[in-house]
Amino acid sequence: MSRSWSDIYKTEWALKRLDDVLPKAIVELPRKAVVREFYGGADSTLRRDLLCLVPMKVRPLGFDFIPQDESFSRSSIEVLFEFRKLVKKYQYDTAVRLIHQTMEEIYGIQECTTSR
Repeated sequence: MSRSWSDIYKTEWALKRLDDVLPKAIVELPRKAVVREFYGGADSTLRRDLLCLVPMKVRPLGFDFIPQDESFSRSSIEVLFEFRKLVKKYQYDTAVRLIHQTMEEIYGIQECTTSR
């Protein structure tokens, strides 16, 4: 039985970090790989997420994607991953409001973890 990507984000990935689903050695992925691995092949959903994130006057921590880029840095993938989880949990309006706080918390956690 095949499950939807929505179910995967809501259940399997809801409490996971990017490091749990993408090996740390991967520092960049081409757009097609991001669509395949994190959007179930739905490029239109990635485009919708980017339409929310790219125009922000203050971008979420780690989001360094430039629309002309053909690939995504690991930090941009992490923002997309967290944003998609927020969208699945709360819908787009709330996800847009919460993504900054979410990434600040993640980077705060990473700084504490790596400084030990």
